[in-house]
Amino acid sequence: MLTDYHNAKDITLSQDFCWGEEDVRLAAAGGRILAAPLLTDRPQPPYDRVTMDGIAIHYAAYASGKRSFPVAGIVAAGTKPVTLTDPGGCLEVMTGAVLPPGTTTVIRYEDLVRKGSEFLLPEGIEDSKNIHWRGSDVEEGQELLSPGARIGGAAINLLAGCGYADVRVKKLPRVAIIATGDELVGVAEKPLPHQIRMSNVFHLRHQLATAGIEASTHHLADDKAELTTAITTLLARNDVLIFSGGVSKGKYDFLPEVLANLGVRKLLHRVAQRPGKPIWVGRTDETMVFGLPGNPVSSLTGLLAYVGPFLRQNLGIATREELRSLAMDFSFGKDLTLFQVVSTDPATQCVQPVANAGSGDASSMLRADGLLVLPRERSTFKAGEAFPFIPFDKIL
Repeated sequence: MLTDYHNAKDITLSQDFCWGEEDVRLAAAGGRILAAPLLTDRPQPPYDRVTMDGIAIHYAAYASGKRSFPVAGIVAAGTKPVTLTDPGGCLEVMTGAVLPPGTTTVIRYEDLVRKGSEFLLPEGIEDSKNIHWRGSDVEEGQELLSPGARIGGAAINLLAGCGYADVRVKKLPRVAIIATGDELVGVAEKPLPHQIRMSNVFHLRHQLATAGIEASTHHLADDKAELTTAITTLLARNDVLIFSGGVSKGKYDFLPEVLANLGVRKLLHRVAQRPGKPIWVGRTDETMVFGLPGNPVSSLTGLLAYVGPFLRQNLGIATREELRSLAMDFSFGKDLTLFQVVSTDPATQCVQPVANAGSGDASSMLRADGLLVLPRERSTFKAGEAFPFIPFDKIL
């Protein structure tokens, strides 16, 4: 009996794990998941900030008809504010400086004429110009980012500006990726005619690395004793195990049996989807286990469709669904959810199905940038219709 894709995803997302939190230095926080709110420690900006090089005056003097303003001093960024004591004079001010007390507007140098120690002002000057007022962006104590946000460049800027030398983030899970199969040899080896180089683990590892997760990689033979010994150790040392291969119906696909004997509780096995129908998902109290089919497109589909959402859920990241429209009519006549390999047109953002020779055709992924999820209850899909899109190289 095949599990429906949506049910399989719901089962996967109902598995709760807590991997904890940790403090990291600001320089190492990029790409991590925020575990505590980002709060401002003071208003932003923290003072009335000059935004253009020029002069500051009290507008009342200008409004009374005065057009010539003698210079009383200069105020640079990073210096203590200087008060304008004579409302008929001006202070030269630099971008980033504190607006001098006693002044109410800033006029750019470009709009001024200098005559000796005075500046001549044109007509049309307005009050309260070229000033970034204190607290106009955010107030003190305001939440700028909530837990679960991924820390990007803008967040780094604000974390630094708010004094976060150390940042509280979600701990990333310890992940192991395991290839199974006697047909596999190392990348540097020359395979015999009946062998292939081990490649899936490196592709899956790369996908996880886009989220900052540094997974270990392993290769196990199709041998029950070896599988049992190695998986016992891997379960004890990792929060997530991701297998590639060994979960189909072949006589040497021992993985489901070995996992059951080791006390891994099966949550689902075999999903009504293409590619990746044989996927196996289970868990212990401490470790989540994904058994992905061994064909490269199937392995990637399982990782992006199940492992990615599971990681987002347990790291507290908001659900993400991106839609893309088909560039052409498309049909698929099987009673299965189809994860169609597609390529996005940069100009229109519409997607074109990529032809391949099946889930073993790794080269087809070079011509694609994601998967379009086409529903099981449909067989025809019209150009212009939008469906969920799962991008490559963006597991979180």
